[in-house]
Amino acid sequence: MTAPARFVGFSLAGALALLAIAGGIVFAVDPFQQYRVPSRFEARFYRPYQRYENPGVARNYDYDRAIVASSFFENISGSEVDRAFGYGRTMNLCTSAMTGYDARKLLETALRTGKVKEVIYNVDYNSFSGPPDRVGYGDKLPLYLYDDAHWNDYPYVLSLVALRKSFDIVFHRQDIGYRSDRDTPWYWADTAVFGARHVVDGLDPGDINHRFPQPMRTMDGMMASFEANVVPVVRDHPETKFIFVWPPYSIIVWVDFVQRRQLELSLDFRKRFVEILSKYPNVRIHDFHERTDWITDLDNYRDIYHFSPKISSQMVRDIAAGRDRITPANVDERNEELRRIATGANLGQIIEEAKARPGPS
Repeated sequence: MTAPARFVGFSLAGALALLAIAGGIVFAVDPFQQYRVPSRFEARFYRPYQRYENPGVARNYDYDRAIVASSFFENISGSEVDRAFGYGRTMNLCTSAMTGYDARKLLETALRTGKVKEVIYNVDYNSFSGPPDRVGYGDKLPLYLYDDAHWNDYPYVLSLVALRKSFDIVFHRQDIGYRSDRDTPWYWADTAVFGARHVVDGLDPGDINHRFPQPMRTMDGMMASFEANVVPVVRDHPETKFIFVWPPYSIIVWVDFVQRRQLELSLDFRKRFVEILSKYPNVRIHDFHERTDWITDLDNYRDIYHFSPKISSQMVRDIAAGRDRITPANVDERNEELRRIATGANLGQIIEEAKARPGPS
């Protein structure tokens, strides 16, 4: 063998050895908890990497109730749900900007374990916008982590990000953007500012969507996503109870829907959603859209969509107590009430009153 050939051979062997060592470190430390619940090191839940971490959490942790939701429910702790319901062990599997497709793939991973008896699912109109396979934040979902095979996990074990996180954990280096509490893995309220003045700051009364951009939705698109991502999961798992929850958007969201001519579309979708899913005995639906005591109190909001833990905690108790149920029998009446609330809101007055409030907490 010539000297150049030996050099190439040794270089390749060295590179493969380094890859093997790096992969071994990531596998042993497992920073995104794909293979085990951490015992030698602290668990770290990284919000920027929820789509990479949640499938492993869903497989490996001990729980029988899953919260599958977007950022609306990230401030809900598993223990407060357990106390409110009086039974079960809850795991929060929230993913920021979760779409219907994101939720389905995560649910499929969790349900394959056979341990999930109950699911609390946060319903959001915007999660059903776009094609049925749309992923939140526009990134591809790392589907290799959502199956039960390990042979295809090489993008994870050979990832520079995962290797860096592994060294951070081993050497106890602090990092930003993570929590170590299993009970509140994705909690963010302690770093947020809540208050009416903060909510309306920079808001354009003539174009609310300019600051909080959301895509235009169509009924065909929303129904296609709903029928692909929600109905099959409910239908194919009659042994699991599904609790669907429409969150309490602030009143300004409904004014925005009116501005963008999305109100009637939203009300029609809500009716279809309720009528279709109510046919399944393992489903119940709670809806907090018309809770005017909440949605008009902007001091309990971070922005026009996201509410404080005070509302989250009361919402959990109301769900456990069976309050604010929406059914085919009352959906028309409730749609009419929501239409009245949305079209009757005076945005100028809302903004003026909010600006007169004390500064945010």
